[in-house]
Amino acid sequence: MPTRDEMIATIDRAFAARAAGDIEVMNAIWAEGATYAMEGAEELMTRYPTGPGDAHAAIERLADLLEAADIRRVDTIVEGNRAAVLWRANFSNGRDAPRTLQLFSRWEFDDDGRVARMHEYADTATIAALIAE
Repeated sequence: MPTRDEMIATIDRAFAARAAGDIEVMNAIWAEGATYAMEGAEELMTRYPTGPGDAHAAIERLADLLEAADIRRVDTIVEGNRAAVLWRANFSNGRDAPRTLQLFSRWEFDDDGRVARMHEYADTATIAALIAE
C-alpha cells in the first residue's frame, strides 16, 4: 500500500499534468479498470462524463472540454489507501473568461500506488455552463 506522502505526490503529479494538458501522465496514474465519477446535477452534464465509468476516457474527455490552470490543493486528508482533497483551479473553455471553482475529490489507491477510483464533487451548474456549445 502506498504511503501518505506517495499518495499526495501522485495527486500533485495528476494536478500538474492536468494543468499542462499532459494526458499521458494523467493516464499513467490510473490502475487497470480504474473508475471516475463526477457527482452533482447529472441532468446538467450532457457533455461531461459523470460516470462512474472508465477513468482514462473520462479524464481525456474532461481535458478536451476544459483547460485547467492554477490548480492548488487547499486541504488533504489521508486515511489508509484513501485521500480526500479539497482543491481549487481556474477552468476555461477557451472562449469565455476563466472561472475559479473549488472541488472535492475522493481518491482510492490500489496496492501499487495507482488510482483505482475517484469521485469528484463540484459546482456542476458552472461546469455545465462552461462546456455548453
